[in-house]
Amino acid sequence: MRVAQCLQAPLFDHGGVEVLARKLVEGMHDEEIETFLVSPTELTEEQRQDLPGIKETFVWNFAASPRAENARLTAWLRNHQVDLAHFHLGGTYQWASRRWFLCPITAVAKSGIPCVTTNHGAFGITECVGAHRSPWFQCIGLAAGWAGKLRQLHHVQWEATVSQHDLHAVRRWFFPMRRKFLQLYHSKLRGDEFSTPSPSTHPLTPQNPYILCLGTVGRRKGQQYLVEAFLQIADRSPDWRLVLAGRQAHAPTMEKIRALTQSSPDADRVLLMPDVDDRLAHDLLEHAEIFAIPSTGEGLGLTLQEAMYAGCACIGSHVGGIPDLIQEGKTGLLVPPADPKALAQGLTALMEDQAFRTRLGVAAKHAMRVRDMTAQNMVDSYLGLYRQALQ
Repeated sequence: MRVAQCLQAPLFDHGGVEVLARKLVEGMHDEEIETFLVSPTELTEEQRQDLPGIKETFVWNFAASPRAENARLTAWLRNHQVDLAHFHLGGTYQWASRRWFLCPITAVAKSGIPCVTTNHGAFGITECVGAHRSPWFQCIGLAAGWAGKLRQLHHVQWEATVSQHDLHAVRRWFFPMRRKFLQLYHSKLRGDEFSTPSPSTHPLTPQNPYILCLGTVGRRKGQQYLVEAFLQIADRSPDWRLVLAGRQAHAPTMEKIRALTQSSPDADRVLLMPDVDDRLAHDLLEHAEIFAIPSTGEGLGLTLQEAMYAGCACIGSHVGGIPDLIQEGKTGLLVPPADPKALAQGLTALMEDQAFRTRLGVAAKHAMRVRDMTAQNMVDSYLGLYRQALQ
């Protein structure tokens, strides 16, 4: 079987879509599936060695005419006798899904190549129009985008979502095509990463008890609310630290964090770690007392999966797929999004009660192992769906 994995960002970016796509390529290679990559950048020689399952790469040029690129992509897929094209959407309307005549998914499907899609984040039905636009423009833009999305859905075999929240949302938004949607849990984990204690501690891992937020500093990740919440209660627990580990990708969020810390006497207890490799990330998760995911929008939460596998006491926003993983009061705590006061109260309850933290961490680890959310299960599920689509 020859499958094209189509992404709008470089495959080796740090985003969740790219991480999952790499795991999918690795798993498909183990199943002797040939992968053809569609991406805005060419792979380096080192990257090709890391992912030997990729046979060829099509470099999508976003600066070129969409019609010309659609035709070029279709011809490339047909020339390489690709059996199926899998488009990954970082949001509901990506890959020009809102544009009636310019969506490459529709163009490829109409050429006779079966297409499937994965929506990695159903963040809102109005995301096809800018919030800064006038109300009348938003109404017209939403109607046009909604119709374009329905056309894209008509031409795919199915569209997968990554959480129950997203599945219910898109079935409600695009009800004429609700039967096209299915839900499939994603993961990058083997499942045994935290089965035995790590023999050594990374030199950058704090020795004090700490709250960990691991992931790209981004618009929907809500790290500024976590910093504000921690600084509200920091003087009550002077031994604790807050660690924000991950790429600093959103300048406005970083500016808010810097403004909060500069005006606080506890600024030195907020630790920023922008360069985090796999070893350090593993060590931070393994030794964290609390893991926080304060997102205002989240597909599922890959780092939350890792934290629960590691046995951390977790607290997260009640948005997106986070409640798919955290069962309130049993495997973690849920708080309203963008609410520093509620987040501070939840953190206080965890910081001041070690027995409570331990109980939640043990329950979280058990729940994740019972559900067996692993990369292999993700690959097996997709492989089965690919074969159904080709039948």
